Amino acid sequence: MNWIADYIEGHGEEFWQRALKIHGYAELAGEERQSAAELCAMLEQAGFAVEQGLGSQPTAFRAVYGSGGPVIGFLCEYDALPKLNQTEGTCYNGDGRSGHGCGHNLLGVGAAAAAMALREEMEKGGLSGTLVVYGCPAEETLFGKTKMAEEGYFKELDVALAWHPEDHYCCGEVCHKAMDSIRFRFHGRSAHASVCPEMGRSALDGAEMMSVGANYLREHVPDGVRIHYSYLSAGEKPNVVPDFAEVWYFVRSNRRRIVDQVTERLIQVARGAAMMSGTEVEWEFLARGNSTRINTTLADLAYGCMGRVPLPRWEEPELRLAAGLGESLGLPGTICGELTPPEGRELAGSGSTDFSAVSQTVPSVEINTVCFTRGTPGHHWAVTAQSCSPIGRKGMLYAAGVLAEMGKALLEDPGLLSRAREEYLARAE
Repeated sequence: MNWIADYIEGHGEEFWQRALKIHGYAELAGEERQSAAELCAMLEQAGFAVEQGLGSQPTAFRAVYGSGGPVIGFLCEYDALPKLNQTEGTCYNGDGRSGHGCGHNLLGVGAAAAAMALREEMEKGGLSGTLVVYGCPAEETLFGKTKMAEEGYFKELDVALAWHPEDHYCCGEVCHKAMDSIRFRFHGRSAHASVCPEMGRSALDGAEMMSVGANYLREHVPDGVRIHYSYLSAGEKPNVVPDFAEVWYFVRSNRRRIVDQVTERLIQVARGAAMMSGTEVEWEFLARGNSTRINTTLADLAYGCMGRVPLPRWEEPELRLAAGLGESLGLPGTICGELTPPEGRELAGSGSTDFSAVSQTVPSVEINTVCFTRGTPGHHWAVTAQSCSPIGRKGMLYAAGVLAEMGKALLEDPGLLSRAREEYLARAE
């Protein structure tokens, strides 16, 4: 009897309706009140004891079922992105509101569904242990799990299981980049830009000189470093010397120590820009994220479970959507249907995630399952469109089944948990 598969199949429509509701809420980082409440209600109905509001984050939550060890964690995300609103379709039809351009409506429900299916297996199959579902807000700002880890959460877990929607299958060997998120604020002196410009000290000049210096810095950093920025404030009118300007920088690398080195050089650039412009500068770290600590023991387990759970079958509705998006965006117009084995080594990722903070706290793995057509760009309206489509639905339910099967294997085999822990300790930097 496969209680996990039966449970997910029997509750599949309920899970999908929850995902569609969160898709409609599309709440930005730190504002996910309705989305978190939806997931909490879902877990409470399944017999989990839910605590809403964790530490400094009111939209974080913790849901627990069972007692004693092992303690298996499941990680939910549910924040959206600005200006990516989109209903299902092959051409952009959004209206400028926020949208789930990373598929987190699928992610949150899929992770919670996995824990609920494993609870069913524990009850009917006689397995013992504890399941903990963490609701993790603000992933898109790299803040949520990073702050939760700083405040002592996740340490209770023996292992953390996570997933993310993608256009391909991956068993969890990608090392996401470490990242600093920093806001620089320049303070100058206002004046009439034409009548008495000599009285002014332009904060915008300071920010722009910093940008010039940062662009020259790019030539002298290690391979794999990424530096990108956006202006948050740059003055109001051309004839008023701006007394305030703010610019937001991300610094990324595959290794935390390199991010530290480059960030320190970027701060020196900001100081120099302030001196040249006659302004003052201050900076604030919004997040200081680490790289992912890979666990090949858990990646091998993921591959085995991904092979046992039947892969989604792409039928006419999904294939038609893929073809339409392909024509609209110049994509291949196909959907990945193959599962490739893990390579047994760390693969360099191009992005960053606060999941890495969890991976540095306890043995962890994050898998990817297909919810989007091949080549779909991340943080794009096409992701939002597919996050409420049959492709997203099938990918989410498949992910729930895989994570639940992984949790079952870990509950049944203490040796597997021990090997994952040993590898986690051996990979400490």
